Amino acid sequence: MDEPASTHHSIEANVEPPIVKPGLRALNGGDGGSNWDHGTYSVAHHSGNLKLYVPSAAKPGDTLFLFLSRTDGLLPLKIDRWSRTAECFKNKNRQGSCLKADNCAKRDGSFCWCDLGTVVFHRKVAAEDPGCWEIEIPGGSTTWAIVTAISDVNDGNPIIDTAGESCDVDWNSVFPRVYGRKDDILLLSQSFDDSTQKNNFLPPDGTMLLGWTRSYDEAAFLYGKQLQSTGQTNQLVTEGRGGPKCKDALLSIVVNRN
Repeated sequence: MDEPASTHHSIEANVEPPIVKPGLRALNGGDGGSNWDHGTYSVAHHSGNLKLYVPSAAKPGDTLFLFLSRTDGLLPLKIDRWSRTAECFKNKNRQGSCLKADNCAKRDGSFCWCDLGTVVFHRKVAAEDPGCWEIEIPGGSTTWAIVTAISDVNDGNPIIDTAGESCDVDWNSVFPRVYGRKDDILLLSQSFDDSTQKNNFLPPDGTMLLGWTRSYDEAAFLYGKQLQSTGQTNQLVTEGRGGPKCKDALLSIVVNRN
């Protein structure tokens, strides 16, 4: 398994994304309601095969950020024509810190096995791009993805800072602090090792829900906001009833728009 996960172009750009299986949701999130948010697409499937639709408001020149998550299976460290942004791998609920690619405990070629994990990739939208991609990852466990489009990202240095949290010891999700500058975009990714309701993890103060998806025993949320000042972000915490402690994998990412 030394090759990256494969992606296949599709011509089905105008096909309505289906519900992939009873109990597995294919949900659209943000609709491009701000000058930086150009939409989000979310999907979950009971295998490693996913069809990823480009958000309908995305334009050539925007940057897509793919948050790819899985339980009890392999996640890719490479995808053709995408660049890896950040990752958080967990081998148990109360693991002290996120494992990264360099210290993956169960490496298989260009894949990492995890009990729960998220890998983030990004790529720039080109005019000749198809309306969707298909991604194939070995193994049969549930896989889910959230793809969001952001405008005017700095091509040469798209990411300012990232941080992960694997056990926040809180029923809500407590995202790690990161450094950002005024007008940059803060993305907060949460993968949860149980199914849950949308209102159990409401957006942290000042952020908006960009996308979410759920399966039989998993869920994921993506929040975002434009930073209004330069410096370390505040500790941001989801609202709502939350869920069992340390069953989430969290990533904070600052996208460079300066």
